[in-house]
Parts: sequence; C-alpha cells; structure tokens
Amino acid sequence: MADNYKHLHARSHEQLRRSARDLIDHGVPPPNHGGSLSVDALHLLYERASTPESAADALKLLHELQTYQVELDLLYEQLRANELETVEELTHYKSLYELAPAAYLIMAKDGEIIEGNQAAGILFDQPTTDLSGQTLSSLLAPGQEVAIEMLINRLEGPSVTAGSVELPDQRRLAINARPSNTGDSILMVLTEASTGS
Repeated sequence: MADNYKHLHARSHEQLRRSARDLIDHGVPPPNHGGSLSVDALHLLYERASTPESAADALKLLHELQTYQVELDLLYEQLRANELETVEELTHYKSLYELAPAAYLIMAKDGEIIEGNQAAGILFDQPTTDLSGQTLSSLLAPGQEVAIEMLINRLEGPSVTAGSVELPDQRRLAINARPSNTGDSILMVLTEASTGS
C-alpha cells in the first residue's frame, strides 16, 4: 500500500510540475498566493547571473524557483477550491439535519442527548440548545427509562433498532436508532406514532 501511495504521489507531482511549466511557457501563471523571493536570494541570483561562469546555473535555478512558485500557487488554488466545496457540502447537510421534519437526536451511549434538531425542540417543547446534556428518559413519561435502556442495549452494528416510548402527555413516539459510524454515539429519529381508530 505504501508503494501505491508513493506511486500516486509521484504521478500527482509530475502532473503538477507539467501544469506549472505549461503555464510558465504560455506566460499565464496563476495569481501569486505565496511569498516571493527574499532580497538576499534575489541578490545571490543577480550575482551569479552577472558572472559568465555561473550565469547558466543562475538562470536554471531561477526557472526552477519560478516553477516551484507556480506549483505552490496551483496547490493553493486547489486547496481553496476543496475548502469551498467542503464548506458548501457541510452547510447543505447541516441544513438537512436542522430543518428535517422529523425529530433527530444524537445521543451518548448512556442516554444523554448530545444534540438535537429543531423538530426535536418542538417535540419536547424546549429550545434546541436546552436538549443538550439532558437524558432522553427525563423528557419522557415516568417509567420509560427501561424502554430506552433496552433499545440502547439492542443496538449492534449498522442495523436500525426500533422501539416506542410515551411522552408525559401520553402521546406515543416511534423511535428508530442506530450507532454512529464511529460507534461512540447513537443516531435517533423520533416520530409521533399514529394511533389506530
């Protein structure tokens, strides 16, 4: 696997180098986002370029430095584009969670609520921020602790576990829960159970 990574890294660097040289050859390098050469480095290059014996080496070195600068600028642009894409994606999924019509909770394995969405706040008639730190059983009708504990104990792997509980006003809630990908928390959806006529 390490050899495969090295190969991919080398190929990526070669592609970056070709792109940088192509931009330099065509005179359209990307905007300079990095630093520029120091006065000392420019002075050293000037001295070497002034001497016929080292002029070719100085020009070669200058060209190499320009290529590295363009590579850095290309990498900066790619990182910036990746960052913007990640922020957009995060905003999208955050809004899906926050504005979902069903009550979502993220809970610790001990039953304490870590986070809830707006629908959860409405369901429990509390500001969303107040849900954090409370146990789910404290928001339910007395005696529901056992149902929550049994539900949590049945959670295994990525499968969804279902159950039902009762609110203090005697409304029934259907619960679907599963462990998070990391396994350190529980993802839970709560909906009002329909009552038969």
